[in-house]
Amino acid sequence: MLRPVTAATLEGMRAEPHPGVHWPPGWGPDHCDSFVSHEHRTAAPADVVFARLLAVEAWPSWQHDVDRTEVLGEIAVGSRFLVLSPPHVLDGIVGELVRPTRFGWAAVSDGLSFYQSWLLLDEPGGGTRAIVQEAARGPAALRRATTRSELVRGWLDALPPV
Repeated sequence: MLRPVTAATLEGMRAEPHPGVHWPPGWGPDHCDSFVSHEHRTAAPADVVFARLLAVEAWPSWQHDVDRTEVLGEIAVGSRFLVLSPPHVLDGIVGELVRPTRFGWAAVSDGLSFYQSWLLLDEPGGGTRAIVQEAARGPAALRRATTRSELVRGWLDALPPV
């Protein structure tokens, strides 16, 4: 496995895993081909950010790399959904869901699998500090480590401002 992708010069990108992020067995920075970590502060409260993340069916309306989603039931731990993010059709499953602070999901596709973990922390004086980390494996993770970092950053940039 490669060492985690780090870029201390990128705005909001952490060079190491956040200690508050939970990784399922077999995942995490030491079990991947590429690892990205970003954080972002928003004036929106955590419950608003969390609701946006949980509304998987609405991802295409605010996430530029998602063309379509299909939710296969209510979003809960163990529930499944599909995400069309060309060139991948991702088979997603919710691994962690703690309202309104934690959302983690795994995805598998040809040449790419990843676990994306969200940690939402209340900011003093209001607002939310959103931390997203992703551990990815497979040929697509290796070929597109920089692109994976940009895609993950795009999720944060699209969070509600208020």
